[in-house]
Formats: sequence, C-alpha cells, structure tokens
Amino acid sequence: MGKKYEQILVPYDGSKYYKKSLEEAIEIAKKFGSNIHLLHVIDALTAVPPVYDSPDTVIDMKKLERVLKNAVSKSDLILRNEILLCKENGVDADYKIITGSAADVILRFAKKMEIDLIVMGSQGLSGIRKILTLGSVSRKVSELAQCPVLLVR
Repeated sequence: MGKKYEQILVPYDGSKYYKKSLEEAIEIAKKFGSNIHLLHVIDALTAVPPVYDSPDTVIDMKKLERVLKNAVSKSDLILRNEILLCKENGVDADYKIITGSAADVILRFAKKMEIDLIVMGSQGLSGIRKILTLGSVSRKVSELAQCPVLLVR
C-alpha cells in the first residue's frame, strides 16, 4: 500500500470514543505504514476548579499554574502508555500536550504537521457546562479541517 495516510492525528480526551478512535487509527496506520500523532488539549477553563467560576473570586495564579501542571503530568503519563500500545502494534507514534481551546488547537496542529487524516471520537468527555454541546469539538473539526476526518462511535 502507498502512503495515502502518512500522518494520522488522534486527539486524546480519555473518553470511550477516544479508545475506539485510537484502535481504528492503529489499524489504518498498520495498513498504510503511517505515523500516529496523539494530541491532548488541556482547556484551562475546564481544568480550573469550580471555585473560580464566581466573578468575585480572586484567581491565585500560582494555584492555577499548579492545577495546569498536574493536568499536564497526568496526561503525560497516560499518553506515554498509549505510545507504547502503538509501538507494540508496530506503529510509530508521538504525542503533544497543548493548552488551549480543543477544536482550534486540533485544527492548527493538523495544519502545521501536515496531517493526512484525523481520527477522533464522535463525542468526548465534557464538563457539566458543556452537556448541551456534546460533540461540538468533533463537529467543528470535521467541518473545518483541511484533511479527511474519521469520526468513530
């Protein structure tokens, strides 16, 4: 097979849909000899404890920094294991953790890395305040990406 999907992006969010999308991406990568890029986007707005939701709260920047550092450390550990899973299946993989708005970061990363295929869950994990917009990240990515997007259920 040729190199149709040389670079595959799999956004990580820890949901059951993510697990299925990684399995799908690994199968595609094995067929095409592709590289997989795992990307976890930490949204600072949802990583911050709810106590900061009050407009009267003074934000302790050191505490906020610790919260974000802990989120990155936790993600780093999880993604290292996912890389091992890819390698066990004979697929080259790497990962990146970026803070920002999920859909925007995914789209920028895909463009910058010249991604040929994005494989992602149709829905992800979301906080209570995102319940009404389930799947909004995958919808935005599928509408705006410059490459094919495979949504996995």
